[in-house]
Formats: sequence, C-alpha cells, structure tokens
Amino acid sequence: MPLDRRQFLLGALALGAAACSSTGSSGDASPAAATGTSVLPTTVPPTTAAPTTVAPTTTRFSGTARYIPNGDTSAKRVALTFHTEGTVAQVTRLLDMAKSLEVPLTMLIVGKWLESNRALGARIADAGHDIGNHTYSHLALPDQTRTVVAQEIERCAVLLRDVTGNAGRWFRPSGSNSTTALINEEAGKAGYPIVLGFDTDPLDYQDPGSATVRSRVVAGVKPGAIVSLHSQHQGTIDVFESMVAAVREKGFTFAKASDLVR
Repeated sequence: MPLDRRQFLLGALALGAAACSSTGSSGDASPAAATGTSVLPTTVPPTTAAPTTVAPTTTRFSGTARYIPNGDTSAKRVALTFHTEGTVAQVTRLLDMAKSLEVPLTMLIVGKWLESNRALGARIADAGHDIGNHTYSHLALPDQTRTVVAQEIERCAVLLRDVTGNAGRWFRPSGSNSTTALINEEAGKAGYPIVLGFDTDPLDYQDPGSATVRSRVVAGVKPGAIVSLHSQHQGTIDVFESMVAAVREKGFTFAKASDLVR
C-alpha cells in the first residue's frame, strides 16, 4: 500500500477511537458531552406531609355529683343565688339593679319559666352571670322517682343549652333545702359535677317582708356564704338595693358561685 494511503487510514482509525471514547457505554453522546458543560443531578425534596390537626375533645363529667353548701372562706366574699322564675318585670328589674350596682349573680333557672322567657334567659347569659339548672317544673324533687328526677334535670338542661349555649355549671334541687344520694347520682349523669347548696337562707319564699329578708341576709353572711333568694318574690326584689348596700357596709364583696366553689 502506498505510504500516503496507509497514513490516511491510520488517521481515520484514530479519530474513530476518540469518538467512541466520548459517547459512554450506550454509544449516544450526552448533552453535556455535546455542549462541553456539566449537568448536576436533579435533587427532589422529600415530601412533607401536612400536619394532622386533631380536634379538641370536650369531656363531659361522668360520676356522682358532690353537694357543696358554701364556698371558699379565705376572703369576705359572698354569692347571691336566685331561684329564677317570676314575671318579666321582676326579673328585668333584678337584672337592671345588678348591672347598675355591679353585682354578679348566680341564676338557677327553672326550665318551664325559661321556655316562656327565652329573651330574659339570653340576657342573663349575655350579662355574664353564672347559670344553673333548677329542674324543669320545680317539683319537690326528693319525693320523685329516679325516672322523674332524671327527666326534670335533663329537660331543663336541654332548654339551657338551646337558649344560652350551655347547660350551666350548677344543679340545685327544687323543693328541698338539701339533696339526696339519688339526686346526686342523676345530676352527675346529666353532666353536673356539683349540686350547689346554700348556707344562708332568709326564707324569702315565705314572704316575711322586705325588712326581714334584708336583716336575715345581713346577719347570716360570712366569708364564702352562698345565699338562697327567689326572683319571683316581690319583697326580695324591693329590698335588693338596700340589702346589697348593707352587706357591703359589713366589708363583704359579691362574687359568682364559680368564684367561690371549685
């Protein structure tokens, strides 16, 4: 073979070998090889799952309610609790005076009354007063069967939830100055941890006269006292302002039951 032709073939073979070495094992040139630039590997960020939101749970009391007749005795504070029935004029006047005198109340509401006076029930709640359940129809509760007791408590609780948004913190039996084991059990089943009693009772439901109601309350209050009153008795409404002033003169302040009882 002439020398020029042999040199030509050797040169061609050398160029082919160089081309093969630049293509990798597949034989196809990569874009990086074609452009002379390097390509960094693509990094895919790990997938982060959205945090799981767990809705808070509301635990309803389950057990036997405790009977508590008075509150914390470490300070000169008293709670005025009203068995809430009466005319629109009576309850409205009581709420107006409480607002003007800045006296927080604990209103233990009779369900049958609330059914006919929803606007007043809503006003009691909106004013920030304590709310409690005083049965639906105000029967003498200790004389009733378990079924009736349960119905009286639950029926009022349903109305309280409907009108005020909750069943209230307290239960107080009607037609009794105390409680029974059966009542405590049924109050607990309905979600009430405390049967709220009282230790100062002016017997205003007997209508002894405004002056007597006032003097009995003033004489009976002591630190942590829970006073039993009735909004449907006119003598109590008439003496409310004077009674508040006299209790304050003795150095006491007024509180809701929830401020005194835990």
